[in-house]
Amino acid sequence: MASVKGVNIVNLDAVPAILADAAEAHGRLRVWFDSYEASALASGSDITVARLPAGATVYETILHHGALGTNVTLQVGDAADDDRLIAATAAATAGKIVLSEDGAIDGFGHHYEAETDIRLKIGGAAATGTIKCAVIYALD
Repeated sequence: MASVKGVNIVNLDAVPAILADAAEAHGRLRVWFDSYEASALASGSDITVARLPAGATVYETILHHGALGTNVTLQVGDAADDDRLIAATAAATAGKIVLSEDGAIDGFGHHYEAETDIRLKIGGAAATGTIKCAVIYALD
Protein backbone atom coordinates (compact mmCIF):
# COMPACT_ATOMS: atom_id res chain seq x y z
CA MET A 1 0.00 0.00 0.00
CA ALA A 2 1.29 3.46 -0.94
CA SER A 3 1.07 6.77 0.86
CA VAL A 4 1.22 9.67 -1.58
CA LYS A 5 0.59 13.42 -1.55
CA GLY A 6 -1.41 15.76 -3.75
CA VAL A 7 0.35 18.51 -5.70
CA ASN A 8 -0.36 21.29 -3.18
CA ILE A 9 0.86 19.18 -0.22
CA VAL A 10 4.06 18.26 -2.09
CA ASN A 11 4.64 21.96 -2.75
CA LEU A 12 3.88 22.88 0.86
CA ASP A 13 6.37 20.28 2.14
CA ALA A 14 9.10 21.48 -0.24
CA VAL A 15 12.04 23.49 1.11
CA PRO A 16 11.40 26.32 0.61
CA ALA A 17 7.64 25.81 0.71
CA ILE A 18 5.62 26.75 -2.36
CA LEU A 19 2.27 28.09 -1.22
CA ALA A 20 -0.91 27.16 -3.04
CA ASP A 21 -3.09 29.80 -4.65
CA ALA A 22 -5.72 31.10 -2.23
CA ALA A 23 -8.43 29.66 -4.49
CA GLU A 24 -6.99 26.18 -3.85
CA ALA A 25 -6.25 26.37 -0.12
CA HIS A 26 -8.32 28.34 2.39
CA GLY A 27 -9.99 30.40 -0.36
CA ARG A 28 -13.39 31.98 0.15
CA LEU A 29 -16.26 30.46 -1.79
CA ARG A 30 -18.66 32.78 -3.54
CA VAL A 31 -21.85 32.13 -5.45
CA TRP A 32 -23.53 33.65 -8.46
CA PHE A 33 -27.23 32.75 -8.69
CA ASP A 34 -29.60 33.49 -11.55
CA SER A 35 -32.83 32.16 -13.05
CA TYR A 36 -34.60 32.23 -16.37
CA GLU A 37 -38.17 31.47 -17.43
CA ALA A 38 -37.95 29.94 -20.91
CA SER A 39 -40.88 30.19 -23.30
CA ALA A 40 -40.31 28.10 -26.43
CA LEU A 41 -36.61 29.07 -26.35
CA ALA A 42 -35.13 27.55 -29.51
CA SER A 43 -32.58 24.76 -29.51
CA GLY A 44 -29.12 26.29 -29.93
CA SER A 45 -30.03 29.34 -27.84
CA ASP A 46 -27.89 30.27 -24.85
CA ILE A 47 -28.66 31.98 -21.56
CA THR A 48 -25.97 33.96 -19.74
CA VAL A 49 -26.39 33.03 -16.06
CA ALA A 50 -23.19 34.29 -14.41
CA ARG A 51 -20.38 36.77 -14.93
CA LEU A 52 -17.31 35.56 -13.06
CA PRO A 53 -14.50 37.96 -12.22
CA ALA A 54 -10.94 37.46 -13.40
CA GLY A 55 -9.21 34.97 -11.13
CA ALA A 56 -12.33 32.88 -10.38
CA THR A 57 -11.90 29.12 -9.94
CA VAL A 58 -15.13 27.11 -10.41
CA TYR A 59 -15.86 24.29 -7.96
CA GLU A 60 -19.57 23.63 -8.52
CA THR A 61 -22.38 24.46 -10.89
CA ILE A 62 -25.93 23.55 -9.87
CA LEU A 63 -28.93 23.63 -12.19
CA HIS A 64 -32.51 23.02 -11.11
CA HIS A 65 -35.06 22.96 -13.90
CA GLY A 66 -38.69 22.23 -14.56
CA ALA A 67 -39.84 19.80 -17.24
CA LEU A 68 -38.46 21.72 -20.22
CA GLY A 69 -39.90 19.55 -22.99
CA THR A 70 -39.31 16.33 -24.91
CA ASN A 71 -35.70 15.91 -26.09
CA VAL A 72 -34.49 19.14 -24.40
CA THR A 73 -30.91 19.13 -23.09
CA LEU A 74 -28.92 21.67 -21.10
CA GLN A 75 -25.17 22.18 -21.11
CA VAL A 76 -23.03 24.74 -19.32
CA GLY A 77 -19.85 26.43 -20.45
CA ASP A 78 -18.40 29.68 -21.69
CA ALA A 79 -17.68 31.40 -25.01
CA ALA A 80 -14.47 29.39 -25.54
CA ASP A 81 -15.99 25.97 -24.66
CA ASP A 82 -19.77 25.70 -24.52
CA ASP A 83 -19.71 22.50 -22.45
CA ARG A 84 -16.63 23.16 -20.32
CA LEU A 85 -18.57 22.62 -17.08
CA ILE A 86 -21.46 20.30 -17.99
CA ALA A 87 -21.97 18.41 -21.25
CA ALA A 88 -25.45 18.16 -22.79
CA THR A 89 -27.71 16.46 -20.24
CA ALA A 90 -31.39 15.53 -20.60
CA ALA A 91 -33.81 18.06 -19.10
CA ALA A 92 -37.15 16.81 -20.44
CA THR A 93 -38.41 16.06 -16.92
CA ALA A 94 -37.93 18.26 -13.86
CA GLY A 95 -34.67 17.68 -12.03
CA LYS A 96 -31.20 18.88 -11.20
CA ILE A 97 -27.86 18.74 -12.96
CA VAL A 98 -24.65 19.39 -11.03
CA LEU A 99 -21.01 19.70 -12.03
CA SER A 100 -19.84 17.41 -9.21
CA GLU A 101 -22.04 14.54 -10.45
CA ASP A 102 -22.68 15.19 -14.14
CA GLY A 103 -19.93 17.57 -15.20
CA ALA A 104 -16.71 17.49 -17.12
CA ILE A 105 -13.56 16.67 -15.12
CA ASP A 106 -11.69 19.58 -16.72
CA GLY A 107 -14.44 21.97 -15.59
CA PHE A 108 -14.01 21.08 -11.94
CA GLY A 109 -11.45 23.55 -10.59
CA HIS A 110 -11.28 25.45 -13.88
CA HIS A 111 -9.54 28.81 -13.39
CA TYR A 112 -10.58 31.86 -15.41
CA GLU A 113 -7.82 34.43 -16.02
CA ALA A 114 -10.23 37.06 -17.37
CA GLU A 115 -13.80 38.07 -16.57
CA THR A 116 -15.98 35.38 -18.12
CA ASP A 117 -19.68 34.84 -18.74
CA ILE A 118 -21.07 31.40 -17.92
CA ARG A 119 -23.75 30.26 -20.36
CA LEU A 120 -26.40 27.56 -20.45
CA LYS A 121 -27.09 26.19 -23.91
CA ILE A 122 -30.41 24.67 -24.93
CA GLY A 123 -30.21 21.61 -27.15
CA GLY A 124 -32.47 19.02 -28.76
CA ALA A 125 -35.70 21.03 -28.94
CA ALA A 126 -37.28 24.30 -27.84
CA ALA A 127 -37.42 24.68 -24.04
CA THR A 128 -40.28 25.97 -21.92
CA GLY A 129 -40.04 26.22 -18.14
CA THR A 130 -38.02 27.46 -15.20
CA ILE A 131 -34.24 27.14 -15.02
CA LYS A 132 -32.27 28.15 -11.92
CA CYS A 133 -28.49 28.12 -11.77
CA ALA A 134 -25.85 28.65 -9.08
CA VAL A 135 -22.14 28.82 -9.88
CA ILE A 136 -19.91 28.35 -6.83
CA TYR A 137 -16.37 29.63 -7.22
CA ALA A 138 -13.36 30.72 -5.19
CA LEU A 139 -11.64 34.04 -5.53
CA ASP A 140 -8.70 35.54 -3.61
